[in-house]
Amino acid sequence: MATPERRVRVVSGIACAGLLLVLHSLATSRSENGVILGAWSNAIAAAIVLTLAILIFFVLSASGWRRISAKLTRGAGRTPGFVGPLLLFAVPSVVFLAWFLSLSLLFLRFSFTAGSFLLALVPGSLLILARDNSDLRNVFAGTAVIAASLLLTFAAGELVLRRVLPVQIFNPRFGLRPYCRWDLQIDLPGIDPGGVLSTNRWGLRGEDPPADWHGYLTVVTVGGSTTADYYLDDSKTWSNLVQNELRSVNPMVWVGNAGIPRHTADMHALFVKEVLSHIKPDVALFLVGVNDMGPFLRGGDGGEGRLEDSGPRSWLFGRSMTLQLIYKIKKVHIDGVEVINTVSDPPFRPEPLTTPEIPLPEDLHDLLTDPDFYRNRIIRLIAQCREQGITPVFLTQPLLYEDNSHWRSLRESAIFFQGTERPISAATFALMLGTLNSDLLDVCREQGVAVYDLASNVPHSEMYFYDAMHMTEAGAALTGSLVGRFMADYLVEAGLLIPAE
Repeated sequence: MATPERRVRVVSGIACAGLLLVLHSLATSRSENGVILGAWSNAIAAAIVLTLAILIFFVLSASGWRRISAKLTRGAGRTPGFVGPLLLFAVPSVVFLAWFLSLSLLFLRFSFTAGSFLLALVPGSLLILARDNSDLRNVFAGTAVIAASLLLTFAAGELVLRRVLPVQIFNPRFGLRPYCRWDLQIDLPGIDPGGVLSTNRWGLRGEDPPADWHGYLTVVTVGGSTTADYYLDDSKTWSNLVQNELRSVNPMVWVGNAGIPRHTADMHALFVKEVLSHIKPDVALFLVGVNDMGPFLRGGDGGEGRLEDSGPRSWLFGRSMTLQLIYKIKKVHIDGVEVINTVSDPPFRPEPLTTPEIPLPEDLHDLLTDPDFYRNRIIRLIAQCREQGITPVFLTQPLLYEDNSHWRSLRESAIFFQGTERPISAATFALMLGTLNSDLLDVCREQGVAVYDLASNVPHSEMYFYDAMHMTEAGAALTGSLVGRFMADYLVEAGLLIPAE
């Protein structure tokens, strides 16, 4: 059997491999504020120096430098027997969570992740393998007991969470929970309190899907909070009113409401892939635009930092309730994302714009790093629908604001320009959204997809909006009527809706 000193050298070799991978990631990274050699921030430079120092130590140990190797072996061998097994599981678990939660952008690089996992194995392995041969059997037995205990604890936790937390169907990131009901006590202009928000067996708003699914014309409305109509009674959402309008043509129509707050066109494409591919409706009706304004308002990619659509992290998230809970805790307490809203959105209150705006180019696309980002998102969304055999239909996003002198003098509440501290006017917000609406119309015409310019047909009035973009009951009624008539004409002409005799 190998001596403890020789085993320690093997562990030191593993540490060297991990450190080299981490060092490669750090050295090839580039900081936005490259104050060191024009490439690295102070933090990255300090991490490179520290990694180099530790690497030299383990290289000397692994190469057999007797004094370092012997001291490392003696020191590790004197630790209590339970410390090594605990570290063998605890340190990799911490690294796993750091990777899963993407606590650093470095974890997006394979070399850093692989090196970190190798290094995570070193402390526990070092303390275990540095022990005398006579102690190894007992330490290995303790390691096996700890491993079994952790496995059983994790399995028990999963079972408890699956019984305690609300059931989610389809991909859990969408939060579709069947047969939930909330009584709405809302104090917002244009909305009567005392409504009901409920979900059907698929977790969508609306009636249960019909048993004779293929005998009905089936439509799912997809969008963000302006589609969800969370503060309106089930019967008063514009999706439900579209269903009523279509049923006046033929009663064999079902419309489900899949509005999910903050979802962008990219998330809608994932929704089509992960949810609508199972439901298989005839038509997907999209109200899009306002949640895709991130690149205008925050710059870059609009802060889309979310769980990847595919890959190991997404796979693990979809299969573990424990990881879903940990991820949500991280989003709330680290990222500051509001997961559950217990109060209603505030109504619009005009606030004067007291500072000059940043001058805008004639074509607002010039503000964007990728001027075609929204067009490309819509093209991908159309392609995803066609791949699933679903007919896509689009609506432009209406807004309270418009581009005129009145709205130019008012501040758009809590919105700042591309990550700066410079507020924008409500009129500029309208111009930005109008740019996306125009892109949507262009893409749909190019792709031969039905689109209705809802934004041009809903008046910019507080009668129809209680804030910048969310609708009052009157706004939802007008939208339901306009969209319902458009959809009836389009679906009849397309042969998807047959008028009842």
